[in-house]
Amino acid sequence: MSNEKYTGIFPAFYACYDDSGAISPERVRALTEYLIGKGVNGLYVGGSSGECIYHSVAERKIVLENVMVEAAGKITVIAHVACN
Repeated sequence: MSNEKYTGIFPAFYACYDDSGAISPERVRALTEYLIGKGVNGLYVGGSSGECIYHSVAERKIVLENVMVEAAGKITVIAHVACN
């Protein structure tokens, strides 16, 4: 039995930063919208790219919350919550 919800292309999502180096909610939403427009089936947020271990919990939340704003009901989002 397959689960269509997890079928297709699920790239690891990279955080987006503003010009001062802080997480940019606007740029996170823009990248999410761009990837949806390119036809991804979902996003894997906070994992696999390797950068999440350098983010605080608050920064991880900012990224995930803003991905969810754009992705709501359009694609599947996998939230990585573990760490090495």
